[in-house]
Amino acid sequence: MSDLRIEKRHNFDLATARTKAKAWLEEAKQEFDFEATYHEGLDSDTVNITKSGVDGRAFLDSDKVVFEADLNFLVKPFKGMISSGIQEGLDKYFA
Repeated sequence: MSDLRIEKRHNFDLATARTKAKAWLEEAKQEFDFEATYHEGLDSDTVNITKSGVDGRAFLDSDKVVFEADLNFLVKPFKGMISSGIQEGLDKYFA
């Protein structure tokens, strides 16, 4: 089980959601300095996110985006701050 899991439902078609997800990802990479690999699928996309102490994944389909992360013991005290930042980005791009 992941240390952090956030799910946000949206009302966009997959192409629009994909555009929004990529825009959010680029903004977040600049702000939080992490590496990400985006994989487009036929009916869903995945993103692998790595940063020291964080092993994250995001999943996007036609009705929701889900973010999950495993946090090492040095990063766990920042779980609330990480969660707030992710939720803020999801709200900005998928509201």
